[in-house]
Amino acid sequence: MKRTNIYLNEKQHKKLHEQAEKEGVPVAELVRRAVDVFLMWYDPTYQPTPPTPQTRKSHSSPP
Repeated sequence: MKRTNIYLNEKQHKKLHEQAEKEGVPVAELVRRAVDVFLMWYDPTYQPTPPTPQTRKSHSSPP
């Protein structure tokens, strides 16, 4: 995987962290899922890489 930085507004940040907590996955996983959906929408031939099992249940960054 490649590391990247993004800027979110406060509402996006809060909602992502809330959803990550509900699902027990890192925020980064939710962002990767969203990027996959975006790429599939623009390119129907795009096939996402299957997710790797998560080894921790914390967020990728503090709230």
